[in-house]
Amino acid sequence: MSAPSSQGIHTLLEAEKEASGIVAQAREYRVKRLNNARTDAIAEIETIQKRKAHDLEEIQKNSVNQEELASNIQKDTDEKMAAIKEQFEKKKADAVAKLVEAVVTADVDE
Repeated sequence: MSAPSSQGIHTLLEAEKEASGIVAQAREYRVKRLNNARTDAIAEIETIQKRKAHDLEEIQKNSVNQEELASNIQKDTDEKMAAIKEQFEKKKADAVAKLVEAVVTADVDE
């Protein structure tokens, strides 16, 4: 083998070694980026889960408040209806008597 041939092989080997180093660096960089992306995605998922859990708690709290409000409205309505019926029963006889009196003692002036 001649010296230029030997030097050419040596140059090729160095170029291959340099290329292998560049490929190794690129792989390391890719792995780091994938790990960073995975970590960021996990953090974002946790943030979204916390926000959704908080939203769900608020919805459930409002649901309980609405059920309580509906119950209070129904109770108030029932109480008012009972009072109206009681007043009706108390005044029914007087109203009937006044109607009968008005019909019986009609003015015949016309």
